[in-house]
Amino acid sequence: MFGSTKRFAVALMLAAALFSAPTAFAAHSSRALPREVNLAADIGPDQAAAIVRDFTGGRVLGVRAVQRDGRVVYRVKVLKNGHVRIYNVDGSSGNILG
Repeated sequence: MFGSTKRFAVALMLAAALFSAPTAFAAHSSRALPREVNLAADIGPDQAAAIVRDFTGGRVLGVRAVQRDGRVVYRVKVLKNGHVRIYNVDGSSGNILG
């Protein structure tokens, strides 16, 4: 009898851990946006890429929109001189964020 109760308790704890994990990740301040979401941004991903390309002179490898503190930020991955670096561009102002 004790063995089945113990197995049930372990199964219950595992289920609780699995169902609570997504809420832990949702609290993170920076998360990727689905492609179909269109939040208010004054610049688009192509403009963010151009801003960083002009700033660095490097080759843009990719752009990803994320939401940070309720605003759109573009994460632009650049290759220059054999090094990959990621720049964050504010979706409203087009400024490169420190």
